[in-house]
Amino acid sequence: MPSAQHLKSIRFPQYSFSSNETAVSFDSIAVYEITLAVVDPQNVGTLTTRTDADTGVATLVTGHSITTGEVVDVYWAAGVRYGMTATVSVNAVTVDGGAGDDLPAQDTACTVVEQTSITVLNLDGDNAKMIGVFYRNASDTGAKAHINFQDSGAATIREVDLVHETANGGLDEILNISGGDTNTYTGNPVTQGKASHDSVTAAAVLYVLAGIDATP
Repeated sequence: MPSAQHLKSIRFPQYSFSSNETAVSFDSIAVYEITLAVVDPQNVGTLTTRTDADTGVATLVTGHSITTGEVVDVYWAAGVRYGMTATVSVNAVTVDGGAGDDLPAQDTACTVVEQTSITVLNLDGDNAKMIGVFYRNASDTGAKAHINFQDSGAATIREVDLVHETANGGLDEILNISGGDTNTYTGNPVTQGKASHDSVTAAAVLYVLAGIDATP
């Protein structure tokens, strides 16, 4: 029977502390590795018009890769709005709808990114005992990522923001449900998803790991 353990540690000059949560056992493990291609550098620009919280115009660089009708995520230093519909007029990309953070103030630097569709997910959160979601980018400290876990009808079950703070990791989501963490993946099973990141420097990988117990 497989098991997992969430380890915690902190280090100060002359001091080092660590704690190990009790190992969690489960019937099976679900593991997914999702490759995110490097973002086209021409997709970086400025929010030149902000109509409201979910509508605006991002002016990008000539040669950008966004096309009319695409569903995109918009990143800026303090947030991300995901699932927006793009309408393109040369370098002016009107973005509309979506969910997540409200669009930032006019003239804020932003990056418009095509979503990566994930069709291999098979995760029944109601049976999960531990779930981990990790973003790893070998060379772009500060890059951000987002994943929207969806059911078969494309309804959101859980959406997660991730930040690559150092070469060895960043802001991850780790839920030890068996140990008392709130299960935020309940409801319909996850069967698909949409993901993206804002790195124009390097490709990256999103890892999704879940310990599943058929009779939790």
